Amino acid sequence: MAHLELTSSSEAHVVQVRKRFRGNAELHLGLEPTETQVNATRTTAVQLLLWHQLPAWQQEGNHYIESGYRPTAESIWHCLHSLTYLHNETVNIVSHAIGAVIFFVLPFYIFNTEIPPRYAVATFTDKVVCSAYFLGVAVCFVFSVGFHIFFNHSPRLFSMGQKLDFQGVVLLMWGANVPLIYYSFICDPELQIRYWLLITFLAICCSVTTFQPRFSNPHLRHWRAAIFGSLALSTFIPVFHGLFKYGYEVHQNRIALPWILLTLLFNSLGAAAYASKFPERLYPRRFDLFGASHQIMHVAILVAAATYGVAVTSEFDYLHSGASICNG
Repeated sequence: MAHLELTSSSEAHVVQVRKRFRGNAELHLGLEPTETQVNATRTTAVQLLLWHQLPAWQQEGNHYIESGYRPTAESIWHCLHSLTYLHNETVNIVSHAIGAVIFFVLPFYIFNTEIPPRYAVATFTDKVVCSAYFLGVAVCFVFSVGFHIFFNHSPRLFSMGQKLDFQGVVLLMWGANVPLIYYSFICDPELQIRYWLLITFLAICCSVTTFQPRFSNPHLRHWRAAIFGSLALSTFIPVFHGLFKYGYEVHQNRIALPWILLTLLFNSLGAAAYASKFPERLYPRRFDLFGASHQIMHVAILVAAATYGVAVTSEFDYLHSGASICNG
């Protein structure tokens, strides 16, 4: 439970708060308020912890981040209350909260406006495959935000949040492949189906694996990276297949290859920062609240997701411009 420093006020305030909670039994289900609920009605200052003060289950993260940790909450309210003050998860939460809102709104905006006018030609399939990506990213970011908000709640919620966070990554990668496969093989529906089945099978395997109890073990982080890396690398199978089958000039336009490569660059930068624990590994305490490797990864993923969104809309544009012609 979060350790809160009481501000100066009389004991009468505590009594009044308790009476108010008891008097509204219908709203509060007749439950006796805890001391922290009473304290939450006051102006409070939260004591953030150092790494060595954390319980063992919270020390599965990055020990190079030495300060700015929220105390164990065991309270949904206090986890949510942490949104009102600065700690070392704030940037992670805010960055992906912004991303979630943007990517939930994007498909509705893109396919329900006339800017540019050619979006009026979007077919039902266009909307489905593009929305699979945009909404996949949005859900991934929602899971990420939830994990980081409730990170300090309890071992049980930490474990569940981590699993959902992994599920979000799987969903994002699956969703990214749906439009890529569609626009890559627009002239070969049979190949579309085969690749969709393949990527769905791989995503299900990753999803099932992430729910295995041992998967969350910090000593297996390299195996986690290998599993997710395999799913990510599967993206390049249809890319190279298309380049070989249709030729570079045609296929690089069909799939907006420069934007895909830029997406890969941003994701690689984020992964490199996360894996190397740079810069906090070299400069202790300086990046505990801002600029840590995990935060760099979050921002890099957000930028990469936006970049890939440009790739998806560019694929759509190329198809409906009439330049993508199926022969035979």
